[in-house]
Amino acid sequence: MATYQALQFTGDSAKPLIWVNKALPAARTLPPDQVLVAVQYSRINHKDRLALNPKNRIIAGNDYPLVGGIDLAGVITASNQPVWPVCTAVIATGFDLGTARDGGYAEYAQVPIQYLTQLPTGLSAQEAMALGTAGLTAAAALTELFRVTALTDKAAPILITGGHSAVGQIAAGILQRRRYTNVTISSAHDWPAPAQALAHAKYAAALDTVGGDALSVILPQIAPGGTVVAVGNLGQAQLTTSIYPFILRGIRLQGIDSVHLLPADRAELWQLLATNLRPTPFPDFPTISFDQLPAALLAANQPSPVIAVA
Repeated sequence: MATYQALQFTGDSAKPLIWVNKALPAARTLPPDQVLVAVQYSRINHKDRLALNPKNRIIAGNDYPLVGGIDLAGVITASNQPVWPVCTAVIATGFDLGTARDGGYAEYAQVPIQYLTQLPTGLSAQEAMALGTAGLTAAAALTELFRVTALTDKAAPILITGGHSAVGQIAAGILQRRRYTNVTISSAHDWPAPAQALAHAKYAAALDTVGGDALSVILPQIAPGGTVVAVGNLGQAQLTTSIYPFILRGIRLQGIDSVHLLPADRAELWQLLATNLRPTPFPDFPTISFDQLPAALLAANQPSPVIAVA
């Protein structure tokens, strides 16, 4: 029987990762709504590292062992779906990949078709994983920001918190590509608490990856009619605020969920990432080999590399 190699998360703090050989499914055994993808590249995300510890409850129901990896890019090698034929280059991110079903840290992945996006022209599989969930989140957040806030002035002051994060770096690159010239990038630790109910209206808009104290301080500093898009909680999950920025300045606080995007919206965002929202400069995340993955996952506070699986 043909097999393939995969990296399982065990849920055991003494030995959190193990290599396993899994049986390669035959095309005839695939459910009609799934395809088999030969994984070429994956990515390490913050969520993947959190999944190593059962206390974080990333793996659904703490149902270990499970092959990790919430992102993958590769080529369909078996399919019963005419609209997703063999040899189609695809991206899959989010949903329950690497959290309730085997993810991208494997040579092959069995993926539901609703998770798939065709790799857009102008983006390689390696580049797609340099962006990954972080890039999709940044694109979704900025698209929403552009939709609801009048940012026709390219000198409008825009804030990105957690600028060291992959989402923050990619968002900054997208804004540079769109020729915004007044972008402030902060770390996750630049924000004291508590916040004032209202403060000087300093920013036209903000993309917040930190949450908690940072977000509570930012909201009173948003100009009338401005928007904050919230995409993460690198700081804290709890938010302390008042109603005044919302009722006296008419600001918006919009959460962004890139995990459950509809297929059409997901495809549109990936197409934008390959064209009008392609970050400048393109993110220069390191690429490592598949056998280097365990050590990279266990290295806390390190860059989020792309993994060359094939």
